[in-house]
Parts: sequence; structure tokens; C-alpha cells
Amino acid sequence: MKVKIYFPDGHLEKPVWNALVEAGYKLAKSERGYLIDVDHPNIIFKQVRPQIMPFYVSMGKGDGGFTGEDILENAKLRHDLSNVVVLDRLPFRPTKLVVAISEKMYPDVKTIEDFKEVVGNKPVLFASEFPELAKEYAKKVGLNAIVFDPIGKTEASLLPPNPEADLILEITESGTTLRENGCRIIDVVKDPVYSVFIANRSSFEDSEKRKTMENLVTDVREVLESKNLVSLFFNVPNEEDIQPIIDFLTSEGFDPTVSKLAKGGVAIHIILDRSRVKFLKPKLRELGAKRIATAPVITFGD
Repeated sequence: MKVKIYFPDGHLEKPVWNALVEAGYKLAKSERGYLIDVDHPNIIFKQVRPQIMPFYVSMGKGDGGFTGEDILENAKLRHDLSNVVVLDRLPFRPTKLVVAISEKMYPDVKTIEDFKEVVGNKPVLFASEFPELAKEYAKKVGLNAIVFDPIGKTEASLLPPNPEADLILEITESGTTLRENGCRIIDVVKDPVYSVFIANRSSFEDSEKRKTMENLVTDVREVLESKNLVSLFFNVPNEEDIQPIIDFLTSEGFDPTVSKLAKGGVAIHIILDRSRVKFLKPKLRELGAKRIATAPVITFGD
């Protein structure tokens, strides 16, 4: 039984690829790049643009795939996606959905209200690769907008002279690309925007296919959730220091692993968020911990 999974290109490709590799999947692109070999007997990966995945999955052309929440919401406004199930929401490089204008063309516009005041009720050209979401936004804020998909780099449609669009609805991670192209964000529509793994409803209701997809998504989620985790190791050579350190760690919510050292004393191991390490180390040193070290970790399961 094979499960066909759509693999994303674009900004999602690298994080999905890296997470799967870290989870133990061996991946390799075919010569033409559309099929991705994987060392799993039940999975077929095919690479397509995330924008088309919801449609393909809804039509049963594939069993599941990685796409964006924004793309899924736009597709829901365009197609009947009643046969699409969201299996999980995954924090791959979270982005935000924003509205932006050209600083040069509208130097005094800082907010969407400013923009509305400048343009009044005259028609404005609104570019977005999410045209249905753009239409919904325009209706919500009261813009007389002609919405179009620029088929390419959306921010390019704002570049003067004589830009093709008056404003855009676009996904951005940090806003750097928009700023570099002389664009100013005047509204944030959704923040954060995450990725989702979607499945065809019939495939989801097939227990074997669902199990394969759920295991794949769980492997990815475990890698992502481990990104900020580290193993903290240290020795406690003096017997009288052991119990106070154990008491301290349990009071902080840890259940430490304690192992005997050959020459006396113990070695202690805990897993924690790396942001807590700097606060724990001074107290552990004070209590008698020696040779404190950290290492990255991937946790599999709770």
C-alpha cells in the first residue's frame, strides 16, 4: 500500500527536507526533480507548488501534503474542500500575511486607514497570489479593489515608475524583502501563519494510509519541537551534594536520570529548553555540580 505525499517547493522545501532528514528519512531528488526518493516502502513523494496541493488533495490525486495555512484558506474560498482534512499544524518558519504599498508612490500612507483616505472610492489595483483572500480583505475594509494574481514576485508589481498595483497582500517572514524593494507594511492580516499537513478525507479514513501519514507528521513534529531542547549533563562527585541537587531539580519540575560513577558520586542528566540552561547552571555549580555540558537532542514521544 503506497501513500502519495506532495512535497513542497519554494520557502517550505528546505525546512521540510531538513526535518525529515533529521527524523531519519533518507531523501534524494530524481534527475528531473519532481519525484523525491525516500527510504520508506509505503511513501511516494512528489514535489509540486504548495498553492496547488489543496486542489490536488481534494480531488484525490494525492493522499496528503505540506502546504501553508494561507494557501489552504485561499483554496477554501476558491474550491469545495470538504474532502480535505487538516492532519496537523506545523511551525515551519512561521510567516505573517500583510498588506503593503510603495513608499515612493504613497509616502504619507502608514496604515490602511491612511490609504483609504488617500484613494477614496476610486478603483485600486490589488495584487496577491491569494486573490480570494485579497477580495475578502478588500470587502472587509471597504476598498474598491480590482484584485489580480501577478504570477510571480508580488512585490515587483509595486515597483515604480508606473507600478502595476497600488497595494499587495503578501506573505513575509521578517519584512526584509519588502523593505529592500521600497515597500511599507500598512496592515497585518494574520500573524503567525503556520504550515499544515493536509490529507484527502478518503485516505484519512483508510486506517493504513492514515497511520503512515500520522507517523510521518509525528516524526516531523518531534524534530521541530526538539529544536530548542538540549540534554544537560553533569557530575556530582561528592556524596553529600547528591540529594540537595536532586531535590532542587525535582522542585524545578525535572525527573533527573541519576547514574553511578566508577570512582564515586553520580552523573545526572536532564532534558530542558536551552533558554533555561543559563539560569540553572549557576545554582547547580553552587550545589556541587562539576563538568557541566550540553548536547542537542531530538525527543521521540513524550
